[in-house]
Amino acid sequence: PKPAAKPAAKSAAKPAGGAWRIQLGAFRDAANARALWSQVGARVGGRADYVRAGGLTRLQATGFASRADAQRACTKAGIACSVVAP
Repeated sequence: PKPAAKPAAKSAAKPAGGAWRIQLGAFRDAANARALWSQVGARVGGRADYVRAGGLTRLQATGFASRADAQRACTKAGIACSVVAP
């Protein structure tokens, strides 16, 4: 008899798909924004977005379905952050 087929491996968490975002910080040096994401990104979820504004790089986590989801992610970050409306 043939061995039973192995079930398909579960894929990584699906990327978030909403328009809500949280801002985690604003930095003169973009490398500092990337360093912060490497520290908190796994806790926060969503996707990193590095928004240039003047001489600053804003680190935002994007893709939250609702304000409540964004607020929960902000709380999980463990740092001061704010929810940004779509």
